[in-house]
Amino acid sequence: MQIHELRERLKTLAEPRFQAFASSLIPGEHHMLGVRLPVLRKLAQEIARTNRTGIFHEPSPPQSMEECMLRGMLPGYANKSIGTEQRLQELSVFVPFITNWSICDSCCATYKFARENREEVWLFLQPYLRSEHEFEARFGLVMLLNHFVQQEEWAARTVALLPHLPCVGYYAEMAAAWLLCEIHLLHPQLAAPLLAANSPLSTSIRALTMRKIRESRRKSRYKV
Repeated sequence: MQIHELRERLKTLAEPRFQAFASSLIPGEHHMLGVRLPVLRKLAQEIARTNRTGIFHEPSPPQSMEECMLRGMLPGYANKSIGTEQRLQELSVFVPFITNWSICDSCCATYKFARENREEVWLFLQPYLRSEHEFEARFGLVMLLNHFVQQEEWAARTVALLPHLPCVGYYAEMAAAWLLCEIHLLHPQLAAPLLAANSPLSTSIRALTMRKIRESRRKSRYKV
């Protein structure tokens, strides 16, 4: 599929009413067509199956949020013959295009290959985790949330790292809080030092984490 064909395909899949609704959830995003996420995932999987390498190469910047998100999904949906090194190379090209939480979080969820290559991916993530660019940092944090902290060893390494990260910007701080909340739910003994009154975390991240924990308790109380 050529880039002009992809862009026309995305336009045919767009829903103006959905675009109006989704735009209200993503402040500052002015290039949204209104393609639903499940439809984008299906298209990304189709491209990954039919493209020779499973990776869609295109040097020009994305023209829409959906195009950006689609490109970001492809390293996750690429066929199994694509190695981790090549997937990470593709991610290094993609990450600078992340401009909102939706692109970041939706794409990170597809990178399940990270779970089988945690050491290599952990090293790859370090510059992003230490970045002062809001969405580069969020990318690194959401990757840890989705694919690392489920295991106690990696949760412990994450807890040791968190106080030393800059986490500049609201969406980076919120990702750090979301990550620590998840560690608290899975491994409360590891999270406890970062939630204490003398926590080495910033006041804002600790406050956001406590809010996320309270919200998670309210949700569990009303589960049926």
